[in-house]
Amino acid sequence: MINRIMKKSGEKSFRKDLKKIDSTKFDKTIFEELNISYADDNLAEHKLDIYFIKNYGNTQRKPILIDIHGGGFISHDKEINHLFGNYMAQKGFVVFNLNYRLAYPEYSVFDQIEDIDTAVRWIVDNAEKYGGDTDSMFISGHSAASVLAITEVLLCNSAKMLDDYNLKKRNYNYKGIILDCGLMHFYKKSIAYNGMRNMIFPKNYSKIPKYKYLIFEAREEIKNLPKIVLITNKKDELKAMTYWFKKLLDRRCVSNLLIDDGDDGHMGIIFKPYSENNLKRLEEIRRFLI
Repeated sequence: MINRIMKKSGEKSFRKDLKKIDSTKFDKTIFEELNISYADDNLAEHKLDIYFIKNYGNTQRKPILIDIHGGGFISHDKEINHLFGNYMAQKGFVVFNLNYRLAYPEYSVFDQIEDIDTAVRWIVDNAEKYGGDTDSMFISGHSAASVLAITEVLLCNSAKMLDDYNLKKRNYNYKGIILDCGLMHFYKKSIAYNGMRNMIFPKNYSKIPKYKYLIFEAREEIKNLPKIVLITNKKDELKAMTYWFKKLLDRRCVSNLLIDDGDDGHMGIIFKPYSENNLKRLEEIRRFLI
């Protein structure tokens, strides 16, 4: 019963969040290709959007940003990141904005990790036609998708992890990660988070080998992560998790940039990338990563 209520609440939150997107703020000079299937099933959950500036004869390729929407693993859609993707394209990235199967009742976080793997392989195979440089790949995750972004990068650094997830060997890696108001400590001990985990994972999830890789503080592979941007602000309800993860990164000597200012609230930068403060932050992020 409570899981169905949470699912309905997430769907209601998505409709409310969509109204925060100001369509007048899109830069119309950015080219868009929308709802492209990255899998063979033509499901809406397996589609992505691409935002880019056309080269017009310039053969220099641009860095790639793979963008994953939030929503507590159970709700939302790539449309929520449309404006953010447009502004990151203005910063010189070729942006791939992904959908993935939502958890509960049929799918789990493990399915989402598989979807992102499938999407990235499609991107690597097709990036050249959009001017993307597969040797300069970055990934961003918002809220719960921070977990998915970190996991996607960790998969590049562990043959054992790929094997446990039953995924093929990779020929690509990442140069950096953006974690916006992340849920990186989702496995913390509490009644609420225990209930969430029971909703988004299969039964007996803690005994499944794949789950152990999501307990980030226990993973030595964390030390091999590329440079990371951590975004939060004083009205972000998950701010403590950003600081918890920063301490973990500092202990593992992972280069990171903490951005903690403003009062836009949880994931405010995706709703208002055009604000004076956020424009400065986007440029700061670009300079740090590239």
